[in-house]
Amino acid sequence: MTAQVMMSSQQAPPMAVAGGAIAMLEESNPEIKAFALKKLYTRIDECWAEAANAVALIEELSEDMSFAGHELAAAVASKIFFHLEEYNESLRLALGAGSYLDLSARDEYADTLVSRCFDEYVRASVQGESLDPRLESIVERIFARCYEEGAYEHAVGVAMEAQRLDKLRDALMNCPPSKRGKLLQYTLEAAETFSHRDFRSKVTRLLVELESSLDAPDYVLLCHCLQALNAADDMINTLSNLVASPDSKDELLAYQLAFLLVESGNQKFIHDVVDRLGSNRTPTQESPTIQNQDDIEMTDAHISPTNSPIIETPEQLAKLQKVRSILDVEGIYSELQLNFLFEKSQADVLVVKQLKEAVDGNRNSVLHNAVVIAHGFMNAGTTNTSFLSENLEWMGKASNWAKFTATASIGVVHMGHIAQSIQLLQPYLPNGGVSSSPYSEGGALYALGLVHANRGGLGLASSVSVSGEANIEENDSVGPGSKSKAAIEYLSDALRNASNVEPLQHGACLGMGLAAMGTGDERLYEELKTILFFDSAVAGEAAAYGIGLLLAGHGCSDESPLAQAAVTELLNYARETAHEKIIRGLVLAVAIIVFGQEEAADSVIEQLCRDRDAIVRYGGTYAIGLAYAGTANNTAVRRLLHVAVSDVNDDVRRAAVTNLGFLLFRQPEKVPTLVSLLAESFNPHVRYGACLAVGIACAGSGDTAALALIEPMLSDQVDFVRQGALLASALLYMQQSEFAAPGVKPFREKIASIVKDKYPSTLTKLGAILAAGVLDAGGRNCSIELQTKSGGFTKPAACIGLSLWCQHWFWYPMHHFFSLALTPSMLVGLNKNFKLPASFQVHCATSPAHFAYPPKLKTKKEVKKERVVTAILSTTLKQQARDKAKLAEKEAKEGIQNTTDEEKASQPMDTEESSTALADNCSSGAVETNTAVVPSADKSARRSQKSYSLTNPSRVTKAQQRFCSFDLGLRYVPAASTLKPSGVVMLIDRQPEEPDDSTPILAPPVNGNDDEAPMPEPFEWTPPSSSSSSSAPSAMVD
Repeated sequence: MTAQVMMSSQQAPPMAVAGGAIAMLEESNPEIKAFALKKLYTRIDECWAEAANAVALIEELSEDMSFAGHELAAAVASKIFFHLEEYNESLRLALGAGSYLDLSARDEYADTLVSRCFDEYVRASVQGESLDPRLESIVERIFARCYEEGAYEHAVGVAMEAQRLDKLRDALMNCPPSKRGKLLQYTLEAAETFSHRDFRSKVTRLLVELESSLDAPDYVLLCHCLQALNAADDMINTLSNLVASPDSKDELLAYQLAFLLVESGNQKFIHDVVDRLGSNRTPTQESPTIQNQDDIEMTDAHISPTNSPIIETPEQLAKLQKVRSILDVEGIYSELQLNFLFEKSQADVLVVKQLKEAVDGNRNSVLHNAVVIAHGFMNAGTTNTSFLSENLEWMGKASNWAKFTATASIGVVHMGHIAQSIQLLQPYLPNGGVSSSPYSEGGALYALGLVHANRGGLGLASSVSVSGEANIEENDSVGPGSKSKAAIEYLSDALRNASNVEPLQHGACLGMGLAAMGTGDERLYEELKTILFFDSAVAGEAAAYGIGLLLAGHGCSDESPLAQAAVTELLNYARETAHEKIIRGLVLAVAIIVFGQEEAADSVIEQLCRDRDAIVRYGGTYAIGLAYAGTANNTAVRRLLHVAVSDVNDDVRRAAVTNLGFLLFRQPEKVPTLVSLLAESFNPHVRYGACLAVGIACAGSGDTAALALIEPMLSDQVDFVRQGALLASALLYMQQSEFAAPGVKPFREKIASIVKDKYPSTLTKLGAILAAGVLDAGGRNCSIELQTKSGGFTKPAACIGLSLWCQHWFWYPMHHFFSLALTPSMLVGLNKNFKLPASFQVHCATSPAHFAYPPKLKTKKEVKKERVVTAILSTTLKQQARDKAKLAEKEAKEGIQNTTDEEKASQPMDTEESSTALADNCSSGAVETNTAVVPSADKSARRSQKSYSLTNPSRVTKAQQRFCSFDLGLRYVPAASTLKPSGVVMLIDRQPEEPDDSTPILAPPVNGNDDEAPMPEPFEWTPPSSSSSSSAPSAMVD
């Protein structure tokens, strides 16, 4: 009978099953209740709606511990609440389901509960609350399942979200040693996106410990972690161990790590390494930045793999000296950049000439100045000033501050040309006495700072005086970075001798801040503060910017007392002065000082953003953008969005939207969606800010969504919005070919039409001219890079440079700060002697046209109109033939015969045929021309080609990197296998017995133009023969 009831219940519809089971739940017999729960559990997904009426009764049974089926009741109630979308209640009851809870099932219920378990686990762990033992047991089971299935990335993600270092260590240690290296790399990438700075540092320390324990550690990852921890002593230990190793590969790895340090642009950390590297001693065993190891439960006091050996042998000292030469700001890396930008420059001089011709008739100093600035962008770092030297008279039209900006543009062109900086700028620099041209001399001081920007001034200084002829000795024995330090001293001397001349003070303050960027020199701070307190609007603004650059990234904590005192003084003076220019400079200086400080800068940000003065709030938005640059911090994003829609001042709203680009440049795909509504705002300042935010975050990407967002604003009703759209489009199209981004060519044509047309406003034309310069920046070999090529570090100079470039809204000379964000897109392979192997190649798995340079403009040749031959009618020819025949007969009668019979017969016939043929050709239009037809076979072949090889050196753009790979079958292979094919790559020679095919690195000429004719070969010259000196000996001319 029971069997028949069970069979009939299984075949019954869900409603009947639920009704019968619910009725049995009201029975007093526990066995009947248990039987009813079993029936419901098997078909609860079908009859949950009916069972929901009795959920209170089922929940009561789950709480009755004396009832044998309380776990089953909890499982049934959990599923009912799940279908009712009460997930928290479902999880609470599932925790009491015991063995009935199977989270290994691949269904929606299990996935939802797992997600809820993780959310509750993370919330309780982060807030420090006690965990439910049942919940912790479930999470442990999930971790165990991850280890069994090899899903170690999932376990790492949960452990990091919960901020559980013990679980993170377990996940990393449970991974097999063969896969642990990749998992450590994944953990590092995940940690860089983590918003909590303290926990991120703890994770990085843990990675250093685990990476050092491997038999073959990834030194690139280790170097990255040590730099993130600011552990200079441990970095010295690592470099010294590699240098002391007898293995040649370790030597190349040491050089590779040094290049990675230089590429990061962290001059303060590099200075700490260089300062102690090479001293014949063992560095301190305790790194000051990683003394507190209790937080991460480490037992070792030191995280470096081994202690640093004492470098004694001459060979080891020579290797160490090579490492120092790489880290030196004036060393090999600077020479590589200069050589690459000079040799590979594809700057089109016709573009500049067309811009010049277009603005010549306007007599507009703004547009004239814009062309000079655009020329600086196009030739940034190439050292090519041929256009300026050929148009000196046109350049001379600049006056006052336009002359200041024009002279400063020379520093952009010679950016990084440290060795010859004084020599190049000597004609413009002040030479003591009364200044004859203060604007030109002030611009030259600014240019000197641009040449030495972010070079840090490592080492000792040479003695340079501004009162006499500027000269920096070409003696390398004065120490690394001597020329940069000498330039700082020169600028300091010029500032003291400026005699209250504002252009000189302005240029010297900006130049000093650039050259001494991030050094935190107290003496220079006092000199700049003295100029600031003079309360001169122009000089005071530059002094404020100089202080900000000098203390860039030092923060306002107790670790940097000078920066802490400076922030207090700057904010106090901002409330005292009445000059808006000085106030703006002061608050931006504070924003630069708190760069990268994240939560440590919250107190300063709060103080700035809550001020009644709109200019101070303006600086607060930049403090948010720079303090949280690249972090995508949700709190910072929400705050900027709130300011963008609520502040009463247009400048503040514009700045708030612009700084979204600095926050999100690591996740550029999110920016167009985030600012899409702001781009449609009724406020033109907000629309302008949206343009710059998209341009900064998505620079060089050619992102279609970003371009679609910008395109409507190219025809906006407000001229400065059109200007912002042009600049943003140029940033997006940087290093994009016509094949990869078809919109590049129409955009270039649009720029040319705007400049030539007389109707667009001055601001629109200004944006078009500057966009042309941005589009071809650095000879078409540079792009905007706000982070290192590996994606690990935010580049301070690039972010700060772009933030100051945005101030061109108020002051045009700030345009030149754009050059600080330019990074050469180069791939250079070097052997151990720092030469360029010719046989080193990189495979690129795409068409050559995909990343080709844009074609240069061609000069239009004037076609001279040739005189058309007069057509002769056939009747005329016949009449001429008759006349000649009559004349011949007459001459024959007179006995005079001038021609033969054959000539008489053929001459008229040939004339008639040739004339008729000419007439036919003219009538049919078959006229032969000299126009050459360009074959399209080469272009189609390049497009159809599937792959090609890049030679050494080559341009490799950001988008091109994913198509490139090293060919490990060649003679030269990279020493670090985990590197991407970009930047400087140290190479192992697998066939050292073969002839050397490498070439040295050549420095560019001083004037950047090597078009002079070569010296003639020796020859013998013989004087003209004459009667008096016919036997004179020949003279040898050499």
